Amino acid sequence: MKSPPDYPSVNRRRLSAARHWRDQSAKNLVGLLASALLSFPAWAGTAIPETRGGPSEDKAENSSSLSASLQKLWTQRANSVQFGGFVSQGFLVNTGHNDYFGETSKGTADFREYALNASYSIGQFRLGMQIFGQKLGEYGNDNLGIDWATADYQPAQWFGLRAGRVKMPRGLYNEALDVDSVRPFVLLPQSVYDARLRDFNSAFNGAMVFGNIGLKKLGSLDYRLFYGDIPIANNSGASDYFNNDFPSKSLDMEMDSVRGGLLFWNTPLTGLRMGYSYSSFENLGSNRQGTVQFAPPPAPPLAVTGSKSTNRYDRHLLSIEYAMGAWVFATEAGREKAIYNISISGAHLLDIDFTSDYFYVFAARRITPWLELGTYYSYSCDAGSPIGSVPIAQSGQSEIKQGDFALSARFDINEHLIFKVEGHYMDGAGKIFDTVAHRQPFADRDEAWFLFGAKVTYSF
Repeated sequence: MKSPPDYPSVNRRRLSAARHWRDQSAKNLVGLLASALLSFPAWAGTAIPETRGGPSEDKAENSSSLSASLQKLWTQRANSVQFGGFVSQGFLVNTGHNDYFGETSKGTADFREYALNASYSIGQFRLGMQIFGQKLGEYGNDNLGIDWATADYQPAQWFGLRAGRVKMPRGLYNEALDVDSVRPFVLLPQSVYDARLRDFNSAFNGAMVFGNIGLKKLGSLDYRLFYGDIPIANNSGASDYFNNDFPSKSLDMEMDSVRGGLLFWNTPLTGLRMGYSYSSFENLGSNRQGTVQFAPPPAPPLAVTGSKSTNRYDRHLLSIEYAMGAWVFATEAGREKAIYNISISGAHLLDIDFTSDYFYVFAARRITPWLELGTYYSYSCDAGSPIGSVPIAQSGQSEIKQGDFALSARFDINEHLIFKVEGHYMDGAGKIFDTVAHRQPFADRDEAWFLFGAKVTYSF
């Protein structure tokens, strides 16, 4: 009797592929240049055979020898360069009036990502880069840019250095956001992996120390320590999230630095890992412009400029994942904390004690080689209160919450092409943005609504 397919091994290979893609810092055209430069000393030093005939015979023999050497070296270097990429296109629509990712209340196909990456490695050194573009509602606008670009030096398993535009080490999946082939979900749990904040959360400019420390029978530890900064565009999702307390136009937004780390324990129990991630943004702030109704109508609102800033914005995240056979279970819970200084026209107005708590739990199972099912529940609660007074909140509420129950199905058409469908029931609307360009005041939002998504991804 024929034995059934080994679905657990299929699942483990996908998880392994995600970590390999992450740690390889996959793959850039710079590698081609590097390979050509590295090959120069070898072919430049190729010995020319002694003369054994006339000028034309010598010339032909020398040319043949040099050509063979160049071809061999080029083949060796080219084989060290790895290329990859993906293209995805999706569709999102929800009931009611809320616009979550662009105009989802009407249905939108402005939901796509694409990337090309390459890497080159030689010995203990590795170069890599990814060019990435996206369109997610009003964010991205299909503009191509450098998603990450790194140079690695790892002389030992327990110690390595990485510099450039580096993937942000955070939680279970932040370093594999673009590896759509290792999960069944159209959208990762948005309480932790908010797709609108990808340009802010995915990478930083700076350096990182990393490694894996063996603990013998106790498993091993993965660690990351990093320092750098993150450029923030005025029209980004991060800017809209930061200024969601007061609809305003961001004039500029910046930080002094970001620092943090990650520590994960790969336990002796196969498939079980758990860890903690921390990051801190120093002197994060935004200068902004909006209108304020100082007097009741018919008096017109007045334009004002102001600022919102914090000396330190801290993020903590606890993570657990267990891959058992055809099943994968995961949960993460986090807290973000900051004291905001709010000013108008240069005058200090008040300080806000801001806290964001969130978590999710998910389960996924590989049913057949071509079908995987998944589900999760995700929850977030943001609260802000003036220091020393009764809590009031962002968007006029003491707390803004959103619960998200999702069901997903993934279909593997072939090894390169996958199709996903997903349904969400939303309880609350705390993650909806209220911006100058698209007003969605809290009082006008639907509190119970459904979101449907579909997505096709081609990877190569």
